[in-house]
Amino acid sequence: MIQRKKPQNLLQFSAQDLAGIKLHLNTKAKSLTLGRLIHTFEKDQQQYWLKTQAIDMNENDQHGFVNEIGFYQQFVDQTEPIDFLLPFQIVTDVNKIIAQESSNTALIISHGQTLLGDISNSSIDRIKATFFKMLDAVEQMHCLGWIHGDLKGEHFLEFEQRVCLIDFEQVEKISSTQLIPYLTATPRYMAPELFQGQAKTVHSDIYALGIIFYEWLTGQRLVAKNYEEWAYLHCQHLIIELPQHFYMFEKLIQGMLAKQKNSREHNIFKLKHCLLTENA
Repeated sequence: MIQRKKPQNLLQFSAQDLAGIKLHLNTKAKSLTLGRLIHTFEKDQQQYWLKTQAIDMNENDQHGFVNEIGFYQQFVDQTEPIDFLLPFQIVTDVNKIIAQESSNTALIISHGQTLLGDISNSSIDRIKATFFKMLDAVEQMHCLGWIHGDLKGEHFLEFEQRVCLIDFEQVEKISSTQLIPYLTATPRYMAPELFQGQAKTVHSDIYALGIIFYEWLTGQRLVAKNYEEWAYLHCQHLIIELPQHFYMFEKLIQGMLAKQKNSREHNIFKLKHCLLTENA
């Protein structure tokens, strides 16, 4: 009898496993306002996140969680590994293990490690390798036909020597031209065209990735007080100024952060080539 190959990205928790776990609520304040309930737990010396949704929220607030579950659902029967995904499992009947009133569905993912730490002791080769892995993760997602839609540094994690993405609440199909009437991206990383009401595209994912790279190289976070100031910064005022010892990355960053969408590099393969050919 031929046995079916098990999906490589799936966790295999049984109902009995989950019944005995001790959960720790670890939700950021902003996520709580949207009704997200994020717990951590440990099993066999491995850390995991368990994410679900409070049921007493409006439809817009619940949309992101439903969207993310739908994104993961397509990979449940995928037998080939998806390198940009952490191991995951979609579970039901979570009311039996969570005290709070929540949706009946939850997402469990393995706990990854922070990727972008202090850069001061990193070699140029190590920085290039990290950038390349991040570009590769986003490229894999784009090749499957999806835009992440809310890239930020904390959404890149390291797991078993590969770079993975998390938080797929705002994912969209690349072919989508839908305009959502409420804010679904983080202004710090929003491309100029998004402030003008245009739809998200591969270009806007690359712009967000450029901001992540730029902030890591400079060791400073961009600053603005409100949505209007962020719009002014991204649409008019942003000037790329890298430390002298990182000048070799200027062409890469400039190509990712061009204010005009059509002037911005939208081909990650070309960004990889630029990264590999720049001389230290």
